Amino acid sequence: MKTINVRELRAEMPRLRETLAREQELVLVSNGEPVARILPIARERRLRSLSEHRATMPMLEGIDQLIREERDRR
Repeated sequence: MKTINVRELRAEMPRLRETLAREQELVLVSNGEPVARILPIARERRLRSLSEHRATMPMLEGIDQLIREERDRR
C-alpha cells in the first residue's frame, strides 16, 4: 500500500493504471490525514447466459432424494 498526496496523484494520473497494477492500493492523504483509498476495479469475465453459468456448476448426485427426505421430515 502506497500513500500519495493530491499533488503526487495529479502527476501520477497518466500512469495511474500501471501504478495500481503494481501497488494494488493507494491511500490518498491530505494534510497528512488519509482521506481515500484508491483500488483497481476487479474485471470479472461476464457470463453470456444463465445456461452457460449453470454449465459451470457441479451437479450434485441424488439431490432430489435429499430434498424429498428433508421435506418429508417437516
